[in-house]
Amino acid sequence: MGARADICVVVEGCYPYVTGGVSSWLHWLMTNLRDYRFAVTALVAEKKEAGERRYELPENVIDYRDAVLLDFAELEEAQRLRLSRRQWRALQEALLRIMDEWKTGSLSPQSLALIRRIVETDGARLLKNFLDDEGAFEVLTRLYDTRRPGVGFVNYYYTARNIHLVLYKALLLVKQLPRARVYHAPSTGFAGFLACLAAQLHGARSMITEHGIYVQEREMELLRAGWLDEAYQKEMWIRTYQALCTWQYHQCDRLVTLYHGNRQLEEGYGAPAGKALVVPNGIDVERFRPARRPRCVGRERTMGFVGRVTAVKDVKTFLQVVSLVRRVVGQVKAYVVGPHDEEPDYYRECLELARMLDLGDAVEFTGPGDVLSYYSRFDLLVLTSIKEAMPLAVMEAMASGVPVVTTDVGACRELIDGMEDNFGPAGFVRRIMDVDALASACIKVLSDPELSRQLALAGVRRIETFYNEALVLDRYRSLYGELLRDVA
Repeated sequence: MGARADICVVVEGCYPYVTGGVSSWLHWLMTNLRDYRFAVTALVAEKKEAGERRYELPENVIDYRDAVLLDFAELEEAQRLRLSRRQWRALQEALLRIMDEWKTGSLSPQSLALIRRIVETDGARLLKNFLDDEGAFEVLTRLYDTRRPGVGFVNYYYTARNIHLVLYKALLLVKQLPRARVYHAPSTGFAGFLACLAAQLHGARSMITEHGIYVQEREMELLRAGWLDEAYQKEMWIRTYQALCTWQYHQCDRLVTLYHGNRQLEEGYGAPAGKALVVPNGIDVERFRPARRPRCVGRERTMGFVGRVTAVKDVKTFLQVVSLVRRVVGQVKAYVVGPHDEEPDYYRECLELARMLDLGDAVEFTGPGDVLSYYSRFDLLVLTSIKEAMPLAVMEAMASGVPVVTTDVGACRELIDGMEDNFGPAGFVRRIMDVDALASACIKVLSDPELSRQLALAGVRRIETFYNEALVLDRYRSLYGELLRDVA
């Protein structure tokens, strides 16, 4: 553990405690880039989230640690600094200036010097002054008078105070990161914030790989949030996340995204035009070659869903689609392959819906399983998600020669229709929750063996050409190499 890591990966709310998605991608990346030494810092909201690890760390991970964002014990135990009135006012103005500068995408040398002081020496004591001193009340009152006059003061005060509390606690977490030559975060948000700031303070380099658009996801959550009473409170939090992510887009040395649609969204949220590099996820194409076979032969048709049984995957829409397809196609067997323990109430609702639709033995919830064996059975994969980035199940199905019907989320349209090839479509893309349109597309595929063959062939060619994991690993090896040479 004494050796210095080449790359410190900073993750938020996923690896190694949550399976799938970003966690699977990160584990795959570190495992296959054996010539680099990695450190991992897992950022969790509360200590209770740091439960049982779902992954065994690869041998080339030489340092692992948790960092808890909403643990304020250090601040509560700290003693305030003795400051003169002039020093106190200067501190107030400097901390508020940092907040404003984040929105512009850059920090002044003075702000960076204060952040270094917070991180390396007097952090908890300085922030104790800002949060608990009577002067802090005066500062927030002044902000209220200039920025939000006319709204309820109490709600404004505690919203502003909580925003500052979380942001400044994030500053204190920087000192918990191990030293490394490159800091890499698989998202913006607090993970990207810590990675970029640590690199700036330590003379290292930083990279962000954004799978989903973090600020967009937070916007969606906040707009639905029941713990915020007023619209302006939600707006305050949203603008805070926007400012943080804008700063990261400008600050990171490399910005990577999974697909072209994501790059456009990032630029809409403040990323410099043309900065983001598109590096898609990749899969082991050879692993899925044995699953290839002619589809839609015989009397029975097999439909598959691969993923977690959660609301965001919209399994209920899949069940309704199966019900409609059965009325036209006849003999249909459907499998829902994936864990169902993450949202047990939702799983029970799905079982009840299947009963109400009289699906009986026509649908089977298998739990986690060997996806390769199921891809060899499927005549069609259906993805009904409300939100995705670059869904692994779609890529695996295409590599297996399985046609796909999917909702128009994330990179699905780029995967199915292609961007830079003449292979043709690998399936059909339909609107979210449009049961009739999804069912119609499924019926079209399952009723036409020749169409099924053409779709399957296009999918195999596209995956082999653009999404082979060997190509993706070479790209990340090159990106890491460039950054490491900069700090050699």
